[in-house]
Amino acid sequence: MLTNNAPKVSILVPVFNAERFIADTITAVLAQTYTDFELILLDDASTDKTAEIVKSFTDERIVYVRNTENLGISANRNKLISMARGEYIAVLDHDDICLPKRLEMQTGFLDKHQDIAMIGSWFELSCPKTSSLWRRIITNLGWVWCHPLHPSWDDLWKGNVMMHPTIMYRRKIFADLGINYRAEYSPAEDYDLVRQAMEHNLQIANLPQILLKYNLHGNNWSLVKKEAMEEADHKIKKEIAKKFGKNRDWFYPYWLVMAEKLRLKFMVREDYDV
Repeated sequence: MLTNNAPKVSILVPVFNAERFIADTITAVLAQTYTDFELILLDDASTDKTAEIVKSFTDERIVYVRNTENLGISANRNKLISMARGEYIAVLDHDDICLPKRLEMQTGFLDKHQDIAMIGSWFELSCPKTSSLWRRIITNLGWVWCHPLHPSWDDLWKGNVMMHPTIMYRRKIFADLGINYRAEYSPAEDYDLVRQAMEHNLQIANLPQILLKYNLHGNNWSLVKKEAMEEADHKIKKEIAKKFGKNRDWFYPYWLVMAEKLRLKFMVREDYDV
């Protein structure tokens, strides 16, 4: 059991039918160089062996809770936030892998830069060994997604400026401002979360370091819910356009976003001095 002393970081993981991935995700969290955390996994009524796998881990920092009925991703994420005790909240999805120094680098940055409310990072694409040959060939070239260090409103209009499972933020600031996930923007609720933060004039940033492996396994929400994702994305972009005082009735093409952000690993230089 956890002690009454609150951890510095609450790692929040919404879980649903994650038996293929959850063991690797948990193992990577437990291998972090920074150890003052709680790992809260909220199972949204999975029907596979997720619970059995999670319960096989005995680390006292793990908290596992199962919903009796499926709440949906936004409600599940908000429930996770209500369970968190840490000063900082680290977002993570059940199929992604934190690199060992993720928590160390992000907590250190937020401790040093008190003006920053939310920090993200670069990430590397990966895929399971069981993926199709073409997916493994393309992914294993070593693609890195490089978000800007200090995103602007124009960056945000083009697309989300933070990779959601790389985000860490100050829990109290978001709670005081009432910033949370809104179901009307699902499955792009993470994009809307960043927009809310910027509308409240919170300072956000991305570390120019690779701190996560994003598992491009083919069943990602952004792929499975492609039409709904595009609709929510356009809805958010229209609201962002209002911030400019302009009527932007066209949308920045996603292929151009990829061209601007995606780099091969040998082409990027990580900066540890920001």
